[in-house]
Order: sequence, then structure tokens, then C-alpha cells
Amino acid sequence: MAKKTDYTVPMVEKALQILHFLLENGGAHGTGDIANRLNLPKASVFKILYTLEKEHFVAKDSEDRYRLGLGFIPYDAEVRNRWDFTTVTRPIMERAVAATGESLNLGICADDTIVVLDTVAGEDFYIMRHLIPVAPLYCSAIGKIFLAEYEEEDLDLYLGRHELAPRTISTLTTKEALVADLQEVVETGTAHDREEYEYGLTCMAKGVYFKGKLIAGVSLSGPTSRLEHKGMDRLEEALADVADALAAEPGLGTLLSL
Repeated sequence: MAKKTDYTVPMVEKALQILHFLLENGGAHGTGDIANRLNLPKASVFKILYTLEKEHFVAKDSEDRYRLGLGFIPYDAEVRNRWDFTTVTRPIMERAVAATGESLNLGICADDTIVVLDTVAGEDFYIMRHLIPVAPLYCSAIGKIFLAEYEEEDLDLYLGRHELAPRTISTLTTKEALVADLQEVVETGTAHDREEYEYGLTCMAKGVYFKGKLIAGVSLSGPTSRLEHKGMDRLEEALADVADALAAEPGLGTLLSL
């Protein structure tokens, strides 16, 4: 974990904390809720949200609750234009989706959160169409791929920063349960989200490595009953082929490591 330097600006750090909170939690949140959840002074949160709203980076509804705003859209477009990695990843993922019928997602870890960079949709599934492209590490398959790489001290730091909040009755909400699950990831090379993030949704993930370093995760997801019918082992083999093919692509590792 990087040490804070004297050059950090506290108010900017607080603003980024608020933006990360809105991104990770979705929906709309009041000033008091944000202040309590982040343990920040309510007055500071109000000033930051007021400023962000003026620049359209957050939007306020009729009940004075805030969500991410449209001001981010031009930045999103610019980043996507510069990151043209999908010309490499898409053909590989599309072939696998055509063979399995299930959705594939490519994600990276940023600020203790999985950010899905690209998705190739499989057979129609309502839940998949309505998921936001970010997820916590502890209850997502790609997230567990990254957590399995953590040393014990790093995992403890992560758990100190984040509550293992239950999203479903299957979410792992204790350190002991999570550690046992991550040990399975280490042993098998595959991580599973067994309806831990969303009811009815099962996901499995493999790591994509560049020069021995984990740079991304690729996951296959779909309705639990359909994946079980198709055969988890067969789908896992197909996913492993995708991860190997992505890792073998010249230049992709450098691009995703930027």
C-alpha cells in the first residue's frame, strides 16, 4: 500500500472518496448518508457535492440525494478512444461466446473495485443487462482472482477498508469464509461467484497474466440453472482457453498495464 506523501490535497482526496462511493454503491444517496458511511464531516461533504454538481459530475434529485452525473461522459469517451484494446480482445471473446452461449467480461482492479472494461453478451438474461460495470472484490469472481494474489497483510488492509456487506444470502461475510474461498482459487486457478453478488447469477473467472503479473480477469456469467445444465466443467475449460488466448496476444499486456 502506497504511503501518503506531503503533496496530497485533503479536499481532493475527500472528493475522490465520495465519487468512488457513488460509483461502487450505485443509486442516489443523501449528504448525511455519504458523510456517515465515509466518516467525513457533513459540512465538507455538502461543499464537495455542491461543487461537483455545478460541474455536472454529480446530479441531485428532488429529495436532495446525489448520484454520478453526466459530466463524466466526455471523459469516458476519451478514455475509450485511447484504449483500443477491444480490437484484440473482442474476436477472442466473441468466439467463446458463440461456442458457449454465455456472456464474457474482461475486468481490471482499480481502487479496490473491479471495473469491467468490456462485455460480450451471450444468450439473453435480464440481470446481465442491468448490472453496472463495477463490482466489489469480495463478492465477484474477477475480484476474488485479484484478492487471491494478496499477501495476508494486504488482505487484512483490504478488510480494514471494506465491510463484507451481504448482497445476497450467499455472500461471504466473514474473513474465515473468504480466506477459505480464496485458498480454493489459489489451488484451482478459478474463482467463483455463486450467487454472491446477485440472486440467480453465477460467475466464474480466470486471471490474465503478463510477464507473470496478474493484469486482468476474464469471467463467464449467466443464470445458475442454465450454467449447471450446460456443465460447469465444460464452461470452465472454455474460459481457461479464453484466458490463455488473451495472455498470448502481443501488446495486450502492455496496454492493460498502462
